[in-house]
Amino acid sequence: MNDFLRMCLNIITQIGPYLVVLLLLKYLINLQQKRAKEREEEQKKGIIRTHYTIKTEKTLTIIFVFGILFTGGCTVASAIQQDDIFPPLVFGIAFVVFFIGSLNMIMWKLEVDEDEITWRSTFGRKRTFHFEDITYCERRKGSMRVYVNGEKLFTIDSNIDKEEFMEDIKRRRIPVKSYWANQHKKNRK
Repeated sequence: MNDFLRMCLNIITQIGPYLVVLLLLKYLINLQQKRAKEREEEQKKGIIRTHYTIKTEKTLTIIFVFGILFTGGCTVASAIQQDDIFPPLVFGIAFVVFFIGSLNMIMWKLEVDEDEITWRSTFGRKRTFHFEDITYCERRKGSMRVYVNGEKLFTIDSNIDKEEFMEDIKRRRIPVKSYWANQHKKNRK
C-alpha cells in the first residue's frame, strides 16, 4: 500500500503543474469570453461606454507575484546551499524577469474618459492626450502600438483585453496599420 501511495504522489507531482496551468488558462479564457459577451449585449442595446480602464488581468499579476516569491526564495536557498554560482545566477535572472513583469502589470494602465486618454507607464509616468492626437495605430503580433504625432507613445500587449479601445479607434476612423505590411512595402522599394 505504501508503494501505491508513493506512486500516486509521484504522478500527482509530475502532472500537477500542467493541470494547474491548464485550469488557469481556462479560467482566463472564460473570463475574456464573459466580458466579450457582455460587450456584445451592450452593443446590441446601443450602449457605448465612455469611461473604461484597460490593464492586465489580476490573475496574471497574482501569478507573477507568486513567481517573485518563489524565485526569490530559490535564489536565496541556492546561494546558501550551493558552492557553484550557476544555480543562484539562473534563479536570480528569473527573479529579475518576474519582478519587472510584475511591476509592468501592476503599474501599466490606460484610462479612457470620453475623449480623454490617460496612460500610466510601467515606471509611473503619466501622460494625458485625446483621441484626435492619435496619428495611427499599428498591429504587431497581437499587440497594438499607438502613435501620437508620429512617435510611439505606448503598446497594448496581446494578453490585455483591448476590444473597447479598438472599438473607439474604429468609431473615430483612426487608421490601423499592420507592421508586417509596412515592412513588406519598405523591402519592396
